[in-house]
Amino acid sequence: MYNSIESIREQLDAGEDSVTEFKEIRLGKRSVISPNPESFAEEMVAFANAEGGTLFLGVDDQGIVKGIPKDHLGVVEMWIVNIASNNCDPPIVPVIRKLRLPNTRGETLTIMLVEVSKSIYVHRTTSGRWLIRVGSSKRNLTQPELLRLSQQRGRSFVFDEQPVYNAVKKDLDSEKIKRFFGETVTIPFKGLLLNTRITTRDEKGIDRPTVAGLLAFSPTVQEYLSSAFIEAAVYRGFELDSNDLIHSQQIKGTASEQIDDTLLFIKRFMIRAAKKPVGRIDQTQFNLGAVFEALVNAVAHRDYSISGSKIRLFLFADRLELYSPGDLPNTVTLENMPFRVFTRNQLLVSFLSRMKSKKTNQSYLESRGEGVRRIIRESEALSGRKPEYKLLGQELLLVIWSRKAQQINESKNESA
Repeated sequence: MYNSIESIREQLDAGEDSVTEFKEIRLGKRSVISPNPESFAEEMVAFANAEGGTLFLGVDDQGIVKGIPKDHLGVVEMWIVNIASNNCDPPIVPVIRKLRLPNTRGETLTIMLVEVSKSIYVHRTTSGRWLIRVGSSKRNLTQPELLRLSQQRGRSFVFDEQPVYNAVKKDLDSEKIKRFFGETVTIPFKGLLLNTRITTRDEKGIDRPTVAGLLAFSPTVQEYLSSAFIEAAVYRGFELDSNDLIHSQQIKGTASEQIDDTLLFIKRFMIRAAKKPVGRIDQTQFNLGAVFEALVNAVAHRDYSISGSKIRLFLFADRLELYSPGDLPNTVTLENMPFRVFTRNQLLVSFLSRMKSKKTNQSYLESRGEGVRRIIRESEALSGRKPEYKLLGQELLLVIWSRKAQQINESKNESA
């Protein structure tokens, strides 16, 4: 927030305001005595709930530099991080900077700047105080204010509509976009991208692809969303055992390409038996229609905001396991999931709903709200065993059981 020593000195002279707070630090031998953790958390929460701000540590209320001893800088930094993580709900991630400034006697001392950004969430202290910065002080949020702020922050942060920094319009496949919209578009291409939220304008006025825009239309999406892919593996046995690993693959590309290529992966590696005496009848291990729905749901509804988490697919001798990042939202439960419709990534879903699979020639989202029921119905009809959904922390697991082992074994024997 302060990009030069001169701007910092000017702020010290001007005093505290709506984005600036001065805090003198009192230290013990190995700890911070003052301010206390709760009051410091309140300052960070108030800034996060407003427009953001900077706490100057080692500066008194008059803007006079008091400094922080060099041998205590690590202690103070750890103290800040602990408060931001443990005394703020949800946790705050501040930027901590160290600067050298002269005091009134001309001695050069070290101070810390703790920069808190305007948050996409509404924060409180772990003691339960919802605060907001107003001028040079903070105050409690009223219930109507808290409700309005929660609504505003919730709407402003739809993750798949957020700009992807460092990505540019050239990362999008313009020809694919033009084919997607067809001949009916009459507005300029730049306006089309903005109006459909394939791109959005960032704080600096630069048009950036959105998360959904990259997922739907960028061949290089993984350069910016590194975990937006499917990790697939095949095992000859029944457990995750490296000795039984047959093949593994990272399936990348756009969202639609990931769905199609993963379906091909499953078709290639699943057990396929043939039954004859009268002609050849292929018997597949899984119902591919149900598997297609499961893949669409995983790619369309996973939580892309969870960094480092990818979709994982495992094929075993008796089952398919599909892990999708993100827990169940709002009032959706494992029990009512087949009867509820929720879209985590509304923009991505809107794009997929207008696309057709090159492998199946069907819409990726042909039957809105029917996907889970189809997965359960068609998989159970094939295997005689109901698919299982399990919530494992921040990950949803779907287990689809294979065609009855007895049927596959009989088919193998008959085709031998």
